[in-house]
Amino acid sequence: MSTGPVRKRRLAVTLALLIVPLIAMLVVAWRVDKSPPDMTSVATQDAVEERELLPTNVTPTHYDLLLAPNLEALTYTGEVRIKVHINEETSEIVLHSNELELLKAALIIGDEAPLQASRIELKKEDETAHLHFEQPLAAGSNATLFVSFHGVLNDLMVGFYRSKYKDAQGAEKFMATTQFEPTDARRAFPCWDEPMQKATFGVTLRVSEGLTALSNMDVAETTNSGDGLKEVRFNITPVMSTYLLAFVVGELEYIEAHTSGKHNGRAIPCRVYTTPGKSAQGQFALDVAVQVLEYFADVFGIAYALPKLDQIAIGDFEAGAMENWGLVTYREVALLVDAASTSSRARQQVAYVVSHELAHQWFGNLVTMEWWSELWLNEGFATWVGTLAVDHVFPEYHIWTQFLVDDLQRALALDALRSSHPIQVPVRRSAEISQIFDAISYSKGGSAIRMLSSYIGLDSFFRGVRAYLQKHKYANASTQDLWRALSDASGVDVNEFMAIWTRTIGYPILTVEELPGGTQIQVRQNRYLSAGAVSDDEDQVLWWVPLRVATPGSDAQRTTDVLTTRNATVDVPVGTAKWYKLNQDTVGIYRVKYPPGAVANLATAIAAGELEVNDRIGIIADAAALASSGHSNTSDFLTLLRAYRNETELVVWQEISLRLDVLQSVWADEADVIDKIRALTQSLFSPLAKRLGWDAAADEDSLNSRLRALAIRYAGCSGDSAVVAETKRRFAAFFDGDRSVFNTDTLRAAFVVAVRTGGREEFAKVQEYYLDAANPVDQQLAALSSMGFTTDPELLDELFEFALSDRVRNQDVHQAIMAVNTYGPSRARLWQWYRDNYALLATRYRASMSYMGILVRLSVAEFTGAARADEVEAFFAALNTSKFQRVVDQSLEKIRSNTRWLEKDRADVAAWLASNAY
Repeated sequence: MSTGPVRKRRLAVTLALLIVPLIAMLVVAWRVDKSPPDMTSVATQDAVEERELLPTNVTPTHYDLLLAPNLEALTYTGEVRIKVHINEETSEIVLHSNELELLKAALIIGDEAPLQASRIELKKEDETAHLHFEQPLAAGSNATLFVSFHGVLNDLMVGFYRSKYKDAQGAEKFMATTQFEPTDARRAFPCWDEPMQKATFGVTLRVSEGLTALSNMDVAETTNSGDGLKEVRFNITPVMSTYLLAFVVGELEYIEAHTSGKHNGRAIPCRVYTTPGKSAQGQFALDVAVQVLEYFADVFGIAYALPKLDQIAIGDFEAGAMENWGLVTYREVALLVDAASTSSRARQQVAYVVSHELAHQWFGNLVTMEWWSELWLNEGFATWVGTLAVDHVFPEYHIWTQFLVDDLQRALALDALRSSHPIQVPVRRSAEISQIFDAISYSKGGSAIRMLSSYIGLDSFFRGVRAYLQKHKYANASTQDLWRALSDASGVDVNEFMAIWTRTIGYPILTVEELPGGTQIQVRQNRYLSAGAVSDDEDQVLWWVPLRVATPGSDAQRTTDVLTTRNATVDVPVGTAKWYKLNQDTVGIYRVKYPPGAVANLATAIAAGELEVNDRIGIIADAAALASSGHSNTSDFLTLLRAYRNETELVVWQEISLRLDVLQSVWADEADVIDKIRALTQSLFSPLAKRLGWDAAADEDSLNSRLRALAIRYAGCSGDSAVVAETKRRFAAFFDGDRSVFNTDTLRAAFVVAVRTGGREEFAKVQEYYLDAANPVDQQLAALSSMGFTTDPELLDELFEFALSDRVRNQDVHQAIMAVNTYGPSRARLWQWYRDNYALLATRYRASMSYMGILVRLSVAEFTGAARADEVEAFFAALNTSKFQRVVDQSLEKIRSNTRWLEKDRADVAAWLASNAY
């Protein structure tokens, strides 16, 4: 699954965005509680991880599910027949059910008369249904459990829910769709809703004649059931987990293509479904899918397992996308591309999200993690291999360089907090699961795979992956299973060094000391924390760290130098080399602190264009991180920035802009300094904006187009009068009908600058653009997020009201407010809005409380000051935040860390700015 606002690229993150002691070994020993059936526990080998699981006295093998949704009443009826095996004698069957009305339950054993359940007991807290029978069910028998039920097509974006859209006449209509990961299949029908409880599924949908019905498999038959209804029966699925089941009913249209069949052994039919009038916008995603399905069949060595692949754009969708086997669901912005109007960034994002979700068809669907503590096996791997696929199809995107900012640096920022968690994180109960769909499971997991594959080589890596998939297909597996396969393929004991990275929180900082003689350096590793000081108890782990030392002209092949102890001496020609750098290509998950002379040499090399782009990104990112944590002075980072004045690469400038955003955020309330920081930002971006201009060359690539937009935004928002004036001129012309004044990338930048430097007129026009459904969805969302750049308190209050109105989809509220915290004086107002509307928000997002975490982060995490931290802590202490407490803890830690940074370097930054005439 691609998370929503959580990343945002990654849609919503979009989507960001969402988030712990040593974790246990993954070889699971089952311990079944045999006295009255209740939630059971799983114990692991080297620590105990208690899991609340269903009892294993009865297990499912097949479901026959009939659902009849009513899109006018927004309800549905259902029947499920579940083939089960009775493992132990029992008079009670426990399965999952949440917010369903169970009407009747019976058990059929052989030719015997149905055994009616004497009592159906629903336990809301556990989300379970306990079916009681008056006589014991014999161990070893096979039976069919029948349950009839009634449900509501809810508006919570989970379970079996409704999504609204407007038809060509502007009338509001609904479709019915699903989102089951992680634990919401139980909202649609009674089931054993755990990853290890795999079964086959036969789905039948009874729907109105004029509607399209979709599910994971292809259609077996369609029959007329009278009264204007039809029954669509789908072929039986392979063995799979409940969270991967899906069904959609609505007015839909589609476009279709087939894969080449070169690596799958047959041409796979692929379709993109949309609501009426939008199917043409699915062409780009369809083109990506047919290529990527063949690519994955090649690198994984296993053909795609299902007879077809459908992808569908859903209007109301909380996550970025969901990898349901054979029926992948997406937010519209994650699937649809308007050939003329969609920005190049949004187009690239569609390519990535499609690749990520199709990777899951093997890694997650064919082979499934055994429990949610192994979520990273799904998401970390899909993050890495999805990026690999995009690089294969679109090498011009240079997506591995973008990975450093979108994933590696994002992971390092979160994992520098004490309130982070290991990649493999203990999960006891379902309420905890949503909190780990975050940058650790996705981005640190993907970065760990990148580091490992770089070390053992791609050939060895994929040999191991192919063996892993072949051995565990249609079953469940653990991290230990993957390490074992990779070890066998590479001849390296992968578990010996990778277990440290997946089972422990955090990562190291390497401190470099140049030894006398000029031929060696000493490297020391310690845990890195953004708060700076690390206690002895927190600094016990010794990571496996590939050093990858580079010097001018050095061999680009991987180095065998690996740090596994606290200190090590490494041969480096310090005295003769113009420069040296650890972590060549920025592959390792760590920070590096160099001696001042080495930093100066690297700065000279950067200014001279001697370092590769990935290394330039890593150096400036490390310098900024070390300044914020107190390992160096912020003035050191500011001095290093001078070396980047002639930088030409988009992703380097993206990293610089993000670091300057953080600096401006922390110093936002320092009235005598913040304007000087903006002047510094202007001095960096204005020359870039002037050089690139506003209009693209005919043969310009997408990265240069995005760089232009970045330069315009930062130059304009930092006060460049020429950029502001040209923005206003073009903005007026655009809304007078001349759409040629902005390209698809500069439009968003212009909206941001216009709203930040303008007033009610600009705000209203951008709002009008957002509300026009004829505009591409990515540009609509760009307009919505731009509205938060207003500095007018009255307009801000109007924005807050607008964000909670029915004109903004529930999934997009964060888009409306996400920029508010970029302006210091607006933060208190945003925090007050959150507190005033907490009850409403908690009700609206009660089924997806991770979204509450996103709103928490946006509302409070940019504060500085001990008093603010205490105020935030006191507010949440009085509430039930169990489903998003990680984000609360992380936000509080960030506030306090940034406060310490400000107090430490307030004078340092002021002095540097003054001495450099800002």
